[in-house]
Amino acid sequence: MLPQKMNILFWIIFGVSAFFFCIGFFRMGAVIDKYKTKKVKRYSNILLILSGIVLNCSGVLAILKTHSMERGISIAVLLLIEAIVMYSAAASRAVTLRFQWIISLIFRVAAVSLAVGGIAAIVHSIISSFSGTNIAIGVFLLVEGIVFWAIGSGNDPFNSSFTPVSVVANMNKTVQELYDALADTETQLGFPWIGKVRTAKEETIIYGPTEENVFVYGHYHLGKFYIVCDDDISLLDVQQADAHRIAMIPDSKGNCLDAELLPEAYSNMITRYLENGNVTWSTKINKHKA
Repeated sequence: MLPQKMNILFWIIFGVSAFFFCIGFFRMGAVIDKYKTKKVKRYSNILLILSGIVLNCSGVLAILKTHSMERGISIAVLLLIEAIVMYSAAASRAVTLRFQWIISLIFRVAAVSLAVGGIAAIVHSIISSFSGTNIAIGVFLLVEGIVFWAIGSGNDPFNSSFTPVSVVANMNKTVQELYDALADTETQLGFPWIGKVRTAKEETIIYGPTEENVFVYGHYHLGKFYIVCDDDISLLDVQQADAHRIAMIPDSKGNCLDAELLPEAYSNMITRYLENGNVTWSTKINKHKA
């Protein structure tokens, strides 16, 4: 729809398309997030990734079709931004450690591939015959490669305020030993129990869930012990979850932590136990307000 010349009409259509994209994307996200079934999540993530790929390819075609003129580059940049939003939204839904590792690997492999392709396009253009089209495509691929590497490194623009995962340093206890030590200590999510979480191969120590399906679990992954907060109740056995369902318990001052701060609080409790043998629950979090 964009006119061939970059006049005022060009920029009006350009701006309106960006505006409609923002409205459409966030409305789509709200609709998808209402339905948390496993199948809907999977298909929505596939849709987001495929949309990003289509937008990327369309941007490259725009550069080729216009021979790297300003019109084609403008279109490519707009589509690049939209594609990155799609990829980031899909990556932000990987809340379990296993899926986070898979997403990180995919994005880093893609980043290296894009960077190699971009550098090759630029070098070929310089060595053979200077081509503005090759230069534009090369820069285009390099920029996206850098963004992909950042996403693969955990820089999530859709979830930058916190990560609902905390690592317990120097953990040297089995899950059963940890349960035995913590069994009599009441926390915000009550007392611990041992059960299975669908994304973990071994048994885990679990707190909750609450009536809102918030629960915290701890398990080993690649040699490290992680504390994770989640609200996807499908990860737990239904009967076990219902048997341990509980209302959040405030501390002596009436404070309850928000769900995103719970992994850090439980990690701190376990760390204190490992350091001095004392098990005490506290809602005090470093650099955060309870």
